[in-house]
Amino acid sequence: MIQAELESLIESEMKNFALKLNVSIIKAATHHAIIIDGIVNEPAIIRSIAVYMVALITNSVEANLEVRADIIEYTTVGLEEIKESVIDTIGENNNLDQDFIEDERNPWLAEALIHLLLVISSDVKDIHPIGEIKAVGLVHDDPKDKGLDLSALYYSKALGLTIGECKAYKLYPNKAISNAMKFFDGVETNKKTGKRIRTQVQILRNFLPPDISKLATNGFWKNEKCYLTTPVYDKSKSVNWSRKRNKTLGSLKVPIENRLVIPLEIENFDEFFNSLADEMRIFVEEL
Repeated sequence: MIQAELESLIESEMKNFALKLNVSIIKAATHHAIIIDGIVNEPAIIRSIAVYMVALITNSVEANLEVRADIIEYTTVGLEEIKESVIDTIGENNNLDQDFIEDERNPWLAEALIHLLLVISSDVKDIHPIGEIKAVGLVHDDPKDKGLDLSALYYSKALGLTIGECKAYKLYPNKAISNAMKFFDGVETNKKTGKRIRTQVQILRNFLPPDISKLATNGFWKNEKCYLTTPVYDKSKSVNWSRKRNKTLGSLKVPIENRLVIPLEIENFDEFFNSLADEMRIFVEEL
């Protein structure tokens, strides 16, 4: 597969995926929940997501949301390196140690999925209603990295920073919210977290149009930021996302509309992630 073919395929699968989604907003007293229907274990959906995830591993999706697959070495050696990177991320097959599945594979796949959702948010109304996404940070190479799960710059009336935490907890969506809050609580007070945010902003602002990039100064995110929590969990766990969450989301020091939750309720959680991993291994062989 040559560069132009790969870029066209990635863009096509992103558009196909976007067309399958239906989004609604629950405006609760302490937060806004973004409910997304259409992320299911069906071949076309799995294919679209898997192609995008391999694209992330090949660094073919730039921070400014553009698809650019020219960093790939289109040689036998280069493509073998990509295959090795995919296998390192998701395993050679699905017969894996449970700790690897829960602590590495599934968390990476979940982060990559929310990355995809933010990248296509300009084409799907209400995924990120607080403002238009202009640049998105890369997902972790190592899911065990304790840095930012997700960062994005958006623009509405001002330039803002979305700080995201994604937790793939099959049976514990409420725990995912609680654990995300522990990280968010440190955004204002933890010096290491502050340094990571400045580093991400420094990288991302280089991908903004000049008229917006000039706004990325003087700790702008302290005045305009959005906290985004994404619990990814099994559909068997029923959760009421309209109820007040005063001790968690309600404690965040931003306006209610800047406290976003994108709960991804996955039917047959294990099978969904196994199908994604299988399709990624199939697709990487097609490169």
